[in-house]
Formats: sequence, C-alpha cells, structure tokens
Amino acid sequence: MVALQNRIKAVVQALVMIIIFFPGWINAQTNYPQDYFRPPVDFRMLLSGTFGELRAGHFHSGMDIKTGGVSGKNIYAVADGYVSRIKVSATGFGKTLYITHPNGYVSVYAHLSRFNKNIAPYVKATHYQYESFELNVYPDKDEFPLKKGEVIAYSGNTGGSNGPHLHFEMRLQVSQTPVNPLLFGYEVKDYIRPEIHWLKVYPASSGGRIDGNTEAKVYQVDGWGEQHRIKDYDTIHVSGDFSLGINTWDKLNDASNKNGVYRIELYADSTLVYSHDLEKFDFAESRYINSLIDYHDYVDKKRRYQRTEIDPNNKLSIYHKVVNEGVLHFNKSGIHYLEYVVTDFEGNVSRLPIVLMNHNAKLLIGELPPEGSVHFLHNMKNKFQAEHFEMSLSGTAIYRDMWFEYDTLSMPVGTYSRIHRIHNDRTPVHKYYDVKIVPDSIPDDTSKLLLARIPDKGDYISYGGTWDDGALKSSLRSFGDFVVLIDTIPPEVNSVNIASGTIKSDRKTVKVKIEDNLSGIKKFKATLNGSWLLMEYDAKNSLLTYTIDERLKKGSNIFTVELTDQRDNTIIFKKTLVRE
Repeated sequence: MVALQNRIKAVVQALVMIIIFFPGWINAQTNYPQDYFRPPVDFRMLLSGTFGELRAGHFHSGMDIKTGGVSGKNIYAVADGYVSRIKVSATGFGKTLYITHPNGYVSVYAHLSRFNKNIAPYVKATHYQYESFELNVYPDKDEFPLKKGEVIAYSGNTGGSNGPHLHFEMRLQVSQTPVNPLLFGYEVKDYIRPEIHWLKVYPASSGGRIDGNTEAKVYQVDGWGEQHRIKDYDTIHVSGDFSLGINTWDKLNDASNKNGVYRIELYADSTLVYSHDLEKFDFAESRYINSLIDYHDYVDKKRRYQRTEIDPNNKLSIYHKVVNEGVLHFNKSGIHYLEYVVTDFEGNVSRLPIVLMNHNAKLLIGELPPEGSVHFLHNMKNKFQAEHFEMSLSGTAIYRDMWFEYDTLSMPVGTYSRIHRIHNDRTPVHKYYDVKIVPDSIPDDTSKLLLARIPDKGDYISYGGTWDDGALKSSLRSFGDFVVLIDTIPPEVNSVNIASGTIKSDRKTVKVKIEDNLSGIKKFKATLNGSWLLMEYDAKNSLLTYTIDERLKKGSNIFTVELTDQRDNTIIFKKTLVRE
C-alpha cells in the first residue's frame, strides 16, 4: 500500500513539475481533439520531418512519415469526412488529397503515387476534360464521402519529394492554417533530448563588442543529456546591447533525421526574455523564416541559427514572450546568467547555461557604412538608379534597414550585359522587387532575352523578364549577381523506353525525358493519333510518363510531344509506336 502511495505521489509531483515548467505545452495539447483522428498509416510512424522544421525559404507545414523507402503503402482517411480538394502538380506536393472533417479540421495527404479506385477515374477524366496534367479541383461535398479508416490513396514520391514518404498535415478548416499534427494525440516514440551545437552572439548597438569584437562571434557547444556547455569558454564578455542565435535540432528514436525542435526559450537572470514554439503558423508568414534565422550564415555555411532579435518587418506569429524585440540590455556591469531551454514536442529538454560579463564602459564609435552605399529603410519604398540599371523595392521587401550596395563587373563572354551586382545574396529579400536593365548589346530578337542570376556554383538561373521600351524588366526575390542572356535553343525530348518504337504486350508505360538548357520548361502537350494524351510530369527527374491504356491501339500509332520553353522556343518530337 505504501509503495502504491509513493508511486501516486511521484506521478503527481511529475505532473506538477510539467505544468510549472511547460504550461503552454499542456494547454496546446488539450486545445485539440486527442482521440478523434486515427493515424493515416497502419504501421508504426517514424518521422523524417516534423512540423515547423526549418526548410529553405519556409517552415515545414506537416509531418513526413517514412514508408520504408518504397511507394504504394495504403493511406487511410483519419476520420469521417469528404474529399474537398484534389491537386496534382509536377512540383510541390505532387498528387495530393484534402479531406474536410465535420469537426472543423482538414487533413492533407501529399506526394501520393495514386488515388483509390473510386477517386482515380474521376481524376483521370478531369485531366482529359481540361487537357492538363496540372489539376486543382474542388469536388462537390457529396462526390466522395469517406469513412474513418477507408483507404483513400497510396504513398509515393511525386512532386518535390526527395524520397518515398507521406507528407501529412492537419489544418483549421476556416483559415487553412496548418497545425502541428502531433497535437492531435498521434504517438511517435521520442526519448531523445534536442541537440545544441552552436551559439552566436551579435552586437546590437553601435560600437558594441562581443569578447572585444565588433562583429558577431560564434561559440561551439558541447554536451550530452540535458546539460550543455560552451566549449573552451567560461565567460562571454559584452559591451552594449546584444542578441543571440542558437543552432539546434532534434532526433527521434529509431531515425537518424535531424528534425526541428518544438520550443526555444531564453532566460536572463532567471527571467524569461524570449520564447517561440511551433504549434501552428499561417502559410502567408512562412517566408519570414528568412528573418528568424541568420540568413547570411545559412547561405555561407548551411547552418541555421534561430535568432532572438525580431526584425521590424518580421510578422511571424510563433513568438510568445519577447522582451525588447529580442535584444538584451543590462543596466549594471558585472556577471549575468543566461540560459537557453530547448524542448521537443515530447517534452524532452536540453539546457545551455551562459555566463556573461557585462561591461558598461563607454562604447566606441561603430563601424561606418560601406563607401558608396545607400541607406534603404524597411518601412518606405526604396529606389536606386545607376547607368543601365534601375530598381524599386516596396516598403515591406526587406526585414530591416540596410546599407544597399551596387556595383558592375565586366561583361562575360556570350552575354549581353555587364554583371550587375545587386547587393549580395547573403541578405534576404521578402517580397519581389522590380528591376530594369539596359543591355550593353542588343540582339535583333529581344523576345529571347532573359535575366539570369550567377550562383556561386553551377549553371545560370533564369529569372525571365520582358522587353519593354529598350530595357529588360524583371521581378526578383533575391539579391546577387545578375546578367542578361539570350535563349534561342529549343528544349530537348529524348526516348527513354521507346527507342525501337515497338511496344510489347507486357509494356506498362511510355517514357520520354524532357530538358531545357536555360530558360526552363514552359509547357508541353502530348498527343496520340491526334488526340490529347495524359502524361504525368515528374519535374525533378525531367520525365513524362504515359501509363498505357486503351488509347494505344494495336498496330501503328502516332505519338507526339510538343515542348516549349519560357522563351517560346519549341520542339516537336514525333514517334511511330507499334503495339504488338
């Protein structure tokens, strides 16, 4: 009896501690139905991606469920409802189903290989109705009613997926806001604490210093279990205001993937001064991830620091307690104690204590702006003009004030303009801005001109553009080096499995590879014996695939693919297919 009482007492104490230290976590758990939805798969869920995970230019809007490296696993409706949307795309989510449920939520199933036997004929007929591979349709409410546990589709690797898996989302029906699916009671084994690897401290006032430096300083972090420590440093010395950034990730049991953490908190002298968590976010704010992270370090080293400082044009809703916009200021000189607390969804915690010596000495004069730079303000329309170049940014295109730099470099061989160095690609841009460039050399056919970015590695990246009044105009969403090129070369279509033209009786598909050397694929049209033909487009592998059906007659058939790039260069591929 005593043993039982002690166990009950221990459980109660544990619950009290959780409520004290993680009250938001408890509230978030209870705000969502816990026993309404079943899993979308019939096997143990191992995740390769978690909700809110930091991705390139966006937060991950669902959870990625591993399917053993194969396609074709049964995917189930998580509750009663109806198919409210079907989307098919060569990129992004690929083949996707949306199910609306009567309790105000929408479940989303993406990267599917195929739909179930009831939905598939409808989708195929719709492809032919609109003569388009890309689809975004909203069936009537009574078209496809579904029961909880009904097989709706099969897992796959379509769209922008890098390997077979199911991308699964839960959304609020009224706003389509994605919500962390784990909040709905799904069980995922996770006894592993988050890992903290790097700390970065940034001066936030003119003349501020971090360990005597005017620039941000990086510290390597060691540790195992709950407690972490800064390697080789007992105390960090600061002068002036400062902010911090932390590089951290989480791992789940039986999976090697580096996943996102759920909550990050920062305490200063035992007072909470910063916190954010990934309960939910709106798609419209997802790109603000470029303001949350240290974008410069991400571009340079592919390392993501989640910063405490909130830029003026950062509109993320994930923040909770934030003092002084995430910038720390101490009135008194002397020792101060900071602590990062990083928590995963299951409540596993890692801590990084920081001992900081604040020096209230007179600040030195800060660094002067770069020579020739122009001050751009985050809350005003900014314009810049130079020889052969003009640009205009809206008041919300940049996250904070900046000193804008522009330069030109000599014209590369085979191009039509000098290189226009528009600031640098280490500075993020939130919204598109307009540029106008007058080429140094103008060809006879200006409709083939385009603006391209020169990456650090690899080929030119086309940003298109239109010719108007003696200049090439385009809209850009990044800074960097740009040059005017011309694309007069048609794209290519090549046989994959039909070189001989003979289609044996056991053949299941017809495949061709489509590629373009510069401006990119604009559109394609396949026909069989003069009629439009559905070919599935796998953009990441540059493949068009026709699944053989009754349209391919026995004997000779005329198969064509008309392919056009973004500069309207066109090629027509024609092949006689003989079905045995």
